[in-house]
Amino acid sequence: MKGLKLLSKPFLTSIFLGIGGFLYGYDSGIITPSLALNTFLTYFGQPDAATRGAIVSVYQAGAWLGSASVGITSDKFGRRKAIAFGCIWGAIGSALMAGAAHVAMLIMGRLLVGYAVGTITGVAPVFGAEIAKTHERARITAVNQMMVAWGFFVALWTGVGEGKWNNPNQWRLGFAIQGVPAILLGVGVLLIGESPRWLCLQGRYEEAMQAFRNYHHDGSNDEWCDTEFNIIQVNIEEEQKAQGRLSWKDLFRTPAFRKRLFVGSFVWAAAMLSGISFVQYYQTAIYATLQFDQDQQLLVSGLYGSVAPVACIASLFFVDRVGRKKILITSSSLLSLCYLIITILAAVYPARPGQPTNVAAQRGLIACIFAVSANYSALLGPMTWIIPPEVYTTELRAKTNALVQVIHYSISLVITQCSPIALAAVGWKYYILFVLTNALCALIFAFAYPETRGKSLEEIDEIFGDVKIFHGTNMKLAQDEENVEVLEVRGEKADS
Repeated sequence: MKGLKLLSKPFLTSIFLGIGGFLYGYDSGIITPSLALNTFLTYFGQPDAATRGAIVSVYQAGAWLGSASVGITSDKFGRRKAIAFGCIWGAIGSALMAGAAHVAMLIMGRLLVGYAVGTITGVAPVFGAEIAKTHERARITAVNQMMVAWGFFVALWTGVGEGKWNNPNQWRLGFAIQGVPAILLGVGVLLIGESPRWLCLQGRYEEAMQAFRNYHHDGSNDEWCDTEFNIIQVNIEEEQKAQGRLSWKDLFRTPAFRKRLFVGSFVWAAAMLSGISFVQYYQTAIYATLQFDQDQQLLVSGLYGSVAPVACIASLFFVDRVGRKKILITSSSLLSLCYLIITILAAVYPARPGQPTNVAAQRGLIACIFAVSANYSALLGPMTWIIPPEVYTTELRAKTNALVQVIHYSISLVITQCSPIALAAVGWKYYILFVLTNALCALIFAFAYPETRGKSLEEIDEIFGDVKIFHGTNMKLAQDEENVEVLEVRGEKADS
């Protein structure tokens, strides 16, 4: 039935794997209210802009390291064990932050938590894409963005609660909570089935077939399961023949691979250049420039965090129905417009200490910040989890998605380190950067991106033309009475 289809086993598994996204969102968000708490700032000696940038950005450095290593651990030990490995460091980092006695201990904890997030986010989207059917792949991988938004939401409202708790150690509570999702995911992921495609890569075909049926068999689709698994198995063998003998150096020399790498990595580059990291981490600093006190900063940041989960839930209803390119172009164009309005309002109606403020302008600026969150969470954000795993072949998916995450966290590291310094130095003029970057990204999406919606992971290989794909000479898609895809295949191998 339709309700059952919406709650398929791969979708429910993706929600569980999304705990990694929740951890990412929570870890990213909890530092935002902490930087607004007077007890936190006093305990650590009123850190200057550079130190605040280091506290925030070291998390990105840790995520960079985690992403760099996950391509090896994920391919060697499997998707599940790689995630569990990352969770161990997340729990340790959380403990260090909660018990931090000085800035160095806090930074080390942030580094380890970042390492955990880099590891998990490098594997979970790949895992989700590999167990999903074509027609629900976008929805399944987009769950990661929804869970990131919920993590950020919980973190910001935890900060609001901390602000109401009159205790000098109020800031430690939020850091301690980080360990809970890490432990839950680390233990639970070992109790679910492995990726069938990863098992095929290891030549463990009987286990792979059983894992595939565990995820997709509904008691009445034996023929579909057998046919679909055979297609996956044959295409993975073709991928290994085409790419198994190539080194990384050879792959970078291959035009098709370079195109895959560009498509998979630029969407994350665009996400970071959208300014979302700047807004998320330093929104309380923005509100401070509007002369808001601590309670006002925390309250508005909590309201900001409430926008993203709603937008992400909404995206699940259209993300598989609308073309990827259309979503990307629309999102970047609207983000550029939002930052243009923010820039104009901040320039024309600045908030200066001791002088009257324009309340309407303040509300308009905050509304645009909220619009940035809604736009990113419903449009560009989900695409960052959907596109990279689907544009790479099975053999290279873990390694290349890890490389994509390295690029993602590298750009985020630069922005989070430089933003507080730039905001203090040039004020509203810093927003102009994001007006220009989002406009540029919209143009690149329009003229350089292929459309991948509605294609299987194996069919997407045809777009790049570097792998022979098994189609069959006579394929047709039909649906049974419960709208479940049945793939009838008769034929032979065909070149892409």
